[in-house]
Amino acid sequence: KAKGYKYVARFDDDSYLLSEIPYNLFGFMEHFGVNYGYRNIARETGLIWPHPDQYNAFIRDYSQLKLNGSAGWLLDTCEQKSSVLDFTRENCGEQYGFYNNFFIANIDRFLEDDVQSFLGHLDDSGNIFVNRWNDLIIQSTTVQLLLKKENTFHFTGWSYAHNSGFNSSLHYGILQVGRFNENPVQHYYEVMDRDMDWSIEEHMNMLYMNNGILTLSNPAPETCCSSKAGGLWPHTANSGIMTPNPMIC
Repeated sequence: KAKGYKYVARFDDDSYLLSEIPYNLFGFMEHFGVNYGYRNIARETGLIWPHPDQYNAFIRDYSQLKLNGSAGWLLDTCEQKSSVLDFTRENCGEQYGFYNNFFIANIDRFLEDDVQSFLGHLDDSGNIFVNRWNDLIIQSTTVQLLLKKENTFHFTGWSYAHNSGFNSSLHYGILQVGRFNENPVQHYYEVMDRDMDWSIEEHMNMLYMNNGILTLSNPAPETCCSSKAGGLWPHTANSGIMTPNPMIC
């Protein structure tokens, strides 16, 4: 901000822009009053510990202490939505999060008192140092708890990929064709060959139509936007520890 910037953007070094964007992203944000824009959704928060509701309880307590019980739009994908007290792991499952390897944010909005107070409270708690309260869940909670939903935007019109791990195949991440591509299947074949150098056959079982958008995803996205609580990973099924059921869409 001190250097005159209005927006901050993130585009990871393991992200891929796979089609043209026929407009200026920052101009779009400014023109439509968008304070936070993202490309994909992730329900893979990584909240692994014997008390899986600990993060949700922290947010509930903060809301009642500082926000008069406001939940913003945190409860949109939860089963019960009566009050912030419904923001539980059991009721909401894995938090509806933003796969923030790409995002754009309005700097001024994130420097406002409500956001800074919340982030300061998180920081002062020390929990980010001893629990996996990562940038994905913190950023997603900040946006859904404090920013107006109408001032956020889910970009889907251009093709994008992100892949964590080795790059010879889709290890953990997503490749998604832009919603408005006139020939999504042909475009998919082209980017798989030209940009990703990935085997079509090897990835057939990862290909889905997700909300009408051709999507290659690992892990599977079929329940990504549901409110069903996450299950257990096989290696901890008998440990009593709830672990994430990750989904990207």
